[in-house]
Order: sequence, then C-alpha cells, then structure tokens
Amino acid sequence: MDEEFVTAAERFAAFREQHPNGYVEATLDRVLEHPDGHVAYVMSSAAWKSFEPGARPDATAWAQGSTRDDNAIIAGSPLESADTIARSRALRNLGILDGAKPAKIRTPQTEEQIGADVASARERAGLSQKELAAAMTDRGFKWAQATVSQIEKGERPLRLSEADHLAELIRFRT
Repeated sequence: MDEEFVTAAERFAAFREQHPNGYVEATLDRVLEHPDGHVAYVMSSAAWKSFEPGARPDATAWAQGSTRDDNAIIAGSPLESADTIARSRALRNLGILDGAKPAKIRTPQTEEQIGADVASARERAGLSQKELAAAMTDRGFKWAQATVSQIEKGERPLRLSEADHLAELIRFRT
C-alpha cells in the first residue's frame, strides 16, 4: 500500500482530535438508475471546523458510488461508499491528513551498501553475476561479470540509469 494513503477512519480521527466541535455531513444528491440496471449514487458533503447553524462550511466535496464500480467493495455498497468517500474528501479539502507532507529525505547510502543490496536482489532473482551482466548488456550497457562484481563490492558506483534497469530485472530498489 502507498505510504501516502490515508484511510477515512484515520482522517475522521484526526479531524475529531483537531476540531472536537467540528461537524461533517453528507447528503444524497442524486440516484442515477441506468437502463442496463446498474445504479449510481452521488453524495455531497460539507465540513465545519466548529459547527454553528447557518454558518457556511469550511470545506465541501462530492463522491459517487456505483453498483458497476471496478472496486468490489464500492460495487457491493455504493451508497455507503459514496457517503464515506465524500466525507473523507471534505476533510482532506479542509487540510486534514491531505498528503501535503514534506518530501521524504533518504539517508545517503555508501557504494558498499548499494552493492550489497544489488547482490541480495540478484541472488533473490536467481541470477549469476554473468547472467545479470548479459541481461544488462542486452539493454545497451557494457557490462561484464567483472562489472557486476565491482558494483557488488562497492568498487564501482551504480549509475541511476543502471538502477532503473536493475529494478526491472531483479527488483532492485535504492
């Protein structure tokens, strides 16, 4: 699962913590019955940081759930799914766990660490150094078994363009 993915439950909990007097509502806008028998529900939602009758919402959103959705959960419960998604989107639009996180900064790796990771990935893929060199040569790189050995020992740096191909060949990740 993507690290940036936030569940609706997490977003609702964060909203309650940040805005204990807040309120979120969803309203069924339309029910669309299609000739082929599938049904779609369109929900709109609104969120208030502190609810006062007659006050304008701080954020709004909408969502649709359909009995023909590719996601089996949504297709099985389209009305409930549209409700949950619309409310969660309103909270996201309010800035609650909206994914606007600072860029993830990685600790730099040494050539030896990268080489050890390449060796592990190569072994998991069941390839010899010679087989990996041949596969990289097929992709346009001038690699020999000695090149693989030097990279794995940290004696030769791995280039970014090479790492991209290793990701496909042996599932190598930096």
